[in-house]
Amino acid sequence: MMPRPREQGRARGLIVLAGLAIIALTGLQIAGYIGGKKPLQVLGAVPAFTLIDQGGATFSSRTLEGHAWIATFIYTTCPGPCPRVVERMKGIDAELLHDPRIRIVSFSVDPATDTPEKLAVYARDRQLDSARWTLLTGPPDEIFTLARLGFKLGVNRAEATDLPTTGPVVHSVHAVLVDGSGRIRGYYDTMSEDAMVKLVEDSRRLLGEAPSS
Repeated sequence: MMPRPREQGRARGLIVLAGLAIIALTGLQIAGYIGGKKPLQVLGAVPAFTLIDQGGATFSSRTLEGHAWIATFIYTTCPGPCPRVVERMKGIDAELLHDPRIRIVSFSVDPATDTPEKLAVYARDRQLDSARWTLLTGPPDEIFTLARLGFKLGVNRAEATDLPTTGPVVHSVHAVLVDGSGRIRGYYDTMSEDAMVKLVEDSRRLLGEAPSS
């Protein structure tokens, strides 16, 4: 039996409404992603730490609670990639318009050499804003453990034969994006232009997330 014209009209109407609903839902999903509402993955958690900053003051991980932050590992006498890591982070900071909601934290992987005084000179010479960029030093074993077990990044003391080219420490040049609850939300190779673009995008997405409970 052929459906009546009235039933055909009703069926066509339901199909149109269903199609419009799908289009609307897809649009909301796309808008949510583009607008930074889609949350980043949680890749781990940074354990609590207490170290010393470039001003000689005690700096605890609790200081960063409620702030998104980007972690890097460097040292002041590094003959290799550290200066480039710092320049990359300065570029990221500029791309983010020096947003006060996000901090940069650089851990020295040669803390026996990098005293607070040396870190302060290093920061001043490179015009790093101490209000939002913290350089940290402390017991070597503590920092190495934090890098390896907390951030899951490689760091090792260099072999004597490698010293002229690598310096005393061989370490990861990845930046790590951390949220205000101390959770790791992304890893980014600072030697990669594409990764730096992604870091800016992900930082903005993270800042757009609702605070975690």
